Formats: sequence, structure tokens, C-alpha cells
Amino acid sequence: MDALSKREPGPQPTFQKFEFIDLLLILDEEKLIGRKKLSERLGLGEGVVRTMLQRLKSKSLIEVYGKGGCSLSKKGVKLVNELKENIRAIGPIEANFPWQYSSNYALIVKNVGEKIKKGLEQRDEAIKAGARALMILTYRNGKLLMPGVSDLTSEQPDFALQLIRIVKPEHGDVILIAAGESLLEARKGALAAAQTFL
Repeated sequence: MDALSKREPGPQPTFQKFEFIDLLLILDEEKLIGRKKLSERLGLGEGVVRTMLQRLKSKSLIEVYGKGGCSLSKKGVKLVNELKENIRAIGPIEANFPWQYSSNYALIVKNVGEKIKKGLEQRDEAIKAGARALMILTYRNGKLLMPGVSDLTSEQPDFALQLIRIVKPEHGDVILIAAGESLLEARKGALAAAQTFL
């Protein structure tokens, strides 16, 4: 991911690691997709997406089928499978959140609960990527915890149980729930927060 998002010489656009994560996950989900649809899903211009696809192709991570679109190569599938061992996208979720934004997107980062302190770095990355808010939780010994803040399971048991039922975390997981005015904002925020663990 670092190699893909590395700035190259010349007037090319720069990319965030989370944008490549998002692109790879979309390619995995869609199997075969064109640049225009990718551009819409990513919320990026077609020229930017073309450059991103060129980088993926240069690393033999995708196959390009002319106007038919592109798909992951065997090497790309292997990379995405490794990525999915670390990140599990839950997707859009509804719950009794302490905010009034129209969209919420959740994902889990596996086995990184010990790495998180208060989650300030993750929150900052989510906001920079366009999210309006980020809830960061760890799951330990059957409890949802807000690192350095509170034990959500003890303080708000109904809300905690609701989230546990939706996301189905395992011990040591970090749950990231980003909010935005659109699903795109929320998804970008959650992925940007997740990239800090990779």
C-alpha cells in the first residue's frame, strides 16, 4: 500500500493509502468494473482513477480489458485477501449514535486493540478524509471500550449490545464507525482511520 500511494516525480496527483484500500476492496466486490463507475464509487475524478489503475497495473495487481473495465489479477486477489484478514468492512449501519449525521459506516481492524491509545490519530485521519465524526471502540473480554474514555458496555449497555449484534467483533478488534453527510464521506473516514494500523 505504501508503494502504491508513494508520491512520484512530476505533476501527478498524490494518493492516500486508504484510497488504494478502497479501490482494491471495490474491485474485489465488483469483480469487473469500468473506470467511470469506479470514479463514482471512489468520489474521485476519472483522471485520478486512471492514474491509480496504472499504478495497480504496473504492480501486476489488475487485468485491464479495454472498454470492458478491469479486474483483480491473481496477485491482486492475493493482496486483497491479505488485506481482508486485517480489515473487515461492515458497511453502512444504523444505531442510536450520539450524532445526527445521515450516514454511518463501520469496519473492524483485526487484533490491533493493544495498539490504540486514545484514538486521536485515527479521529484526525477520518476528519481529514471527510468524515464528520468517528467512534473508536475496542472489544475485549466481551466488552466494548472507548479507549482512554469509558467502558461503553457498563455505561450504555443497550447501545453497546446493539453495536455488538451488528458488527460481531472478536477479542482484540478495533471497531471504527465514521459518520458523514454522505455514505462516501463516512466510508472514506473509516478507511482513513483504519490505514493508521496498517
